[in-house]
Amino acid sequence: MTEPSENLMIRRGSVSDSAAIGRILAGGWRQAYAGFMPEAELGPRTDPDYRRAEVEAWLSSDFDGERELLLVAEEARSVAGFLAARLGDRNDVGAASQITLLYVSPERQGRGIGQRLLLEAAEWLKETAPGPVAIGAFEQNPYRSFYDAIGGTIAKRVLVKVDAREWPVVVYLWPSPEALRDGIRAKGA
Repeated sequence: MTEPSENLMIRRGSVSDSAAIGRILAGGWRQAYAGFMPEAELGPRTDPDYRRAEVEAWLSSDFDGERELLLVAEEARSVAGFLAARLGDRNDVGAASQITLLYVSPERQGRGIGQRLLLEAAEWLKETAPGPVAIGAFEQNPYRSFYDAIGGTIAKRVLVKVDAREWPVVVYLWPSPEALRDGIRAKGA
């Protein structure tokens, strides 16, 4: 793994980041899910304009800054990745919080940007929701081994509906934000 540049800045995201987040989210779905999801299922989820509008609507009307966190990783004045987290359980695994989205632009992957986003989120969660942390990933996602590598324990397997079809999702659990942080640091060592 190559280290992220020292110019990498993690900051709170805002509605003005919607286009960049939409582009990364659309590309991430294409990269991670095209190997197992049919094109019809991917549909608009791989369209950057559709994703921009979706993110913009979420941040403009549904985002709750007391219970949710949006972080972006910015490098050379462009968004390289983002993370969303929220307070509350996921799929009844006993979590105090969950990471709902974590994507890094394909051309900037493998440089520790996702780890830096998770470390920042762990600090927020430590102060806001000091209990177990959950992260879900499609079981067939070729990148989910990252969660194994940073100490995630599979707590549950569930089915998630995407349009007309259900897909298996693995829900990982860490006992605390500190355990998540320590797992990331151990992987980076």
